[in-house]
Amino acid sequence: MDDEFILEGLKNLILVKTGIKTITPADCKRISIEISKNLNKNVSETTIKRLFGFAVAKHNFSKFTITTLSEYVNRESSGNWIPPTTVPMDMSSLNWTTIRTRASRISDFTLRGIKNRSGMPYHMTVSRKFAEHDFDDFLKSKYNFNAFISQPGYGKTILMSHLADKFFTTETGSNKDSTLLFLQASTFINKEHTFISFEDQLKSLLGIHPKENLIGYIDNNYKATKGKFVIFLDGFSDITLKRDLKKQLFESIINFICTLENVETIKMVMSMRSTTWTRFHEMIRHSAYLKSKWFPGNYFNPSEISNVPELTEKEIDMIISKMNHSAMQELSPKLKAQLKFPFHIQLYYQLKEEEPQINYSTNITFHELISRFIQENIYRSNYYTEKILFLKKLIQLTNYGKMSDSVPKDNLISELSAFKNAYMELLSDGILMEEKRFEDFHPREFVRFIHPHIFEYFLFIELLEKFHLQVDFDFFAYIQSAFECSNIRFQLLQWTIRFIVRIGDFKSLKHIFQLGLDQFELNYLILFIAENLKYRSKYSPDTIRLLKEHELHEVIIAELINFDLVDSSYKESITLLADVSDSVEHRSIYIALLTVLDILSLDEDKITARIAELKSFHPTQWVVNPHEATKLIYAKLSNKPVERSQLLIDIQSLNPEFLNHGRAFNTQTGISYLFAILLSSFYGNQEFTVNIVKTIAQIHPYVFSKRSPFSIFMLSIMGVCKAQFAPGQKTDQLENILFNLHQNKTRFKTTQYSFYILKMMQAYQLQTNGNLTQAIQYCEECIQVFKRNQLNMNCLLMYNLLISIYAELNSYTKVNEFKYERLCFMEERKISNQILALTKETKSC
Repeated sequence: MDDEFILEGLKNLILVKTGIKTITPADCKRISIEISKNLNKNVSETTIKRLFGFAVAKHNFSKFTITTLSEYVNRESSGNWIPPTTVPMDMSSLNWTTIRTRASRISDFTLRGIKNRSGMPYHMTVSRKFAEHDFDDFLKSKYNFNAFISQPGYGKTILMSHLADKFFTTETGSNKDSTLLFLQASTFINKEHTFISFEDQLKSLLGIHPKENLIGYIDNNYKATKGKFVIFLDGFSDITLKRDLKKQLFESIINFICTLENVETIKMVMSMRSTTWTRFHEMIRHSAYLKSKWFPGNYFNPSEISNVPELTEKEIDMIISKMNHSAMQELSPKLKAQLKFPFHIQLYYQLKEEEPQINYSTNITFHELISRFIQENIYRSNYYTEKILFLKKLIQLTNYGKMSDSVPKDNLISELSAFKNAYMELLSDGILMEEKRFEDFHPREFVRFIHPHIFEYFLFIELLEKFHLQVDFDFFAYIQSAFECSNIRFQLLQWTIRFIVRIGDFKSLKHIFQLGLDQFELNYLILFIAENLKYRSKYSPDTIRLLKEHELHEVIIAELINFDLVDSSYKESITLLADVSDSVEHRSIYIALLTVLDILSLDEDKITARIAELKSFHPTQWVVNPHEATKLIYAKLSNKPVERSQLLIDIQSLNPEFLNHGRAFNTQTGISYLFAILLSSFYGNQEFTVNIVKTIAQIHPYVFSKRSPFSIFMLSIMGVCKAQFAPGQKTDQLENILFNLHQNKTRFKTTQYSFYILKMMQAYQLQTNGNLTQAIQYCEECIQVFKRNQLNMNCLLMYNLLISIYAELNSYTKVNEFKYERLCFMEERKISNQILALTKETKSC
């Protein structure tokens, strides 16, 4: 027992001295070398591993080992560390100033240890506002004790250290007349692992004579100042005791609380995991007095057994801004939502340290965080084999996630018996939790994962084993059908993509595109694939070779023909895919698509940069040379002289036959047609754009007969043009056809961009039919979407229509209002006034 206590203290002090926050087996070698350098004595790496539980301890540690380790930690820190000792009976009482100094020195040592062992630099952490308000309310109340309760990873220890700094230890502390005594729970365990009374142990630490009445002593010293004596008690999760010994510790604390009675000068604040609090609360729940002295806080959630909420968005912004001043602007809302769990902030920091540019839009970062969380808390923990076996059984009992995410505890009786220690650690470490439910008015205990994403991870692992690690079409089809009506389906698809990219089996990714996903899901998963490919390329130089070998770029490029330009995933995925392209041909397609987006943004600087990029690509591979087309459009935008070319002659002759090239339809030809339509917008007229679409339909009748996303997009462009220059019965029929296509989403794949092109058409049609109020509504909806996606050309068209409608209504106040709004919009985006004359004639895209 004596050795166990000493070793526990030595472990903590070694970590504080070396500045190690989370120890790994690799650190043991470093510690061994440091001991050898400092003391010229040898403690082997294996011995250090045995000390920290990374190797099996088949025998007790020798006296030489314990003495050497004690000498190592005491060389610098023995003057600061105050171990729990019994004060001699003849000790004289000290004056209160000396006692406050002792308490301050103990608290400072505890705080220094917390800050040095923080999972991320302490200066990057923030004080929790809810805790400040709760603690302030508690200090002013008649309650005697409080506890910050949550699952592991909510930052309770850091939370308490910030409270100590704010309220007590800093010069600006708001409770200068109060005294803080910040202790670890291990302080109340003596060498024999027996417990003396809580009050006597406090006297021992503070140097108060054993015969002195601690409560009366403190009360008398604070009546004049109205200050408080506040005890912070942390570190319950760090002590490894048998259940009966921990129960004695709780009883010792409870006895001390009972002796306080109506004393308001002594306050106690503890931090406990939900499982620890459950055991503590079980010992006080039958005492009306003790329950009346407990301050539960303003955020107590009895179902979750927690009063520590997740981080707020403002708190996340503060932490991220401390990590990297520019990261806050780049952080995606989806990732920010995941970082509400404080432990994920710590893991995110570690990722940022390894990969400073990691800041992706989809869930790739979160999947990395979850993977690290599982590595830290399961695969690198004690009993990891038993834990994995237990979690496998838990997943199987949920019928692989199809029945529920929880299992009745009585269905796990044999596993609970076989893996008792592993199960208790899974509860303590915040992986699993127990909850009571009532079935037929009878209580029944259930076991479930606390975090749904950890459940999804292990469900994916189990499904992999069920399919013998074969990620083929059957695997994808099973996920798609078995979880059709569940949110788990999409998460499992992402875990599968991550796994495939990690092992380099890119050919299996092709099955994703055979599942019949809707356009939004498909765009999102293409972006997720692109992000994983780029992330992999940083540490696996064979990524480009594998992409070429499995022809993945060809498969993805075929899916980009939908031209869903208002889906942010679409543009972001193209940008990333261009970075990992395996040939000039593939890169030229990606850059051409990005050029289309830049033209629609009317950003002359971006267009100039694209012209330079496009110059290096071979023009004979294109029906319409993107480089030449972009130069012509830029000349029009910047009001510069235009060089005569065959392409410009074809456009100005209003003869679309130059498009009849006799080639098979693919994404590259589709992009060429889009450039032809853009050129028509700047150099042709509305009727010519309609003729271009008709010519494309004649060249590729099969594409248009399928009502593919591309054909619906082309028909939408035709519709918005016809609504302006040829309103009438045929245009009305086209509007009805397009409307029905967009309504029947189960049969036809449509994109959001096509939908808003249709909205533009409807706005023009409504103006023609005199339904001006609804036309205004449609214009404003389009402007909002186009602004968000930098489709400034479309935006100006809707501004022009809006101004025209208000002029028709003789509402010149509104006309002037939207003219001014349009002007501000153009100035903000640095759009030349030259474009106004063009957009009055422009009608497509």
